[in-house]
Amino acid sequence: MAGRIHGKKGQIKMDPAGAPGTAATAVADINAFTIDMSTDTVDVTALGDTNKQYVQGLPDYKGTLSGWWNSATSPALFEVILGGGKPWLVLIPDTSEPTFLFKGLAYLSGSIDVSATGAVSISGDWVGAGNWVMEP
Repeated sequence: MAGRIHGKKGQIKMDPAGAPGTAATAVADINAFTIDMSTDTVDVTALGDTNKQYVQGLPDYKGTLSGWWNSATSPALFEVILGGGKPWLVLIPDTSEPTFLFKGLAYLSGSIDVSATGAVSISGDWVGAGNWVMEP
């Protein structure tokens, strides 16, 4: 691994049909994404314990995406969002290391922000709709 990296080479790929594999293509005009893998913890403290104790549950894969509206490319993303399907997402922190990635099925939601004093932007949330994996 190369060490610390800049986000400028990040990328989101998507296959709207939800098929894993090489059919995923880059989602245009995205400028940021997040991945939250928080896990549940359950309090299992018992009588006689000297401190609280917990067990850990499963990671909850979810996150955000944001970018710029482009009338040539953005409608395809919103067709997936409004279609209610489960696209296959591939989230790559750095395309210089394209085999280090996170991938899985997701549900997407999105919004468009139009301002008289700024660029039209898009944003959305995604949540895991199946098993997700990290590939180092």
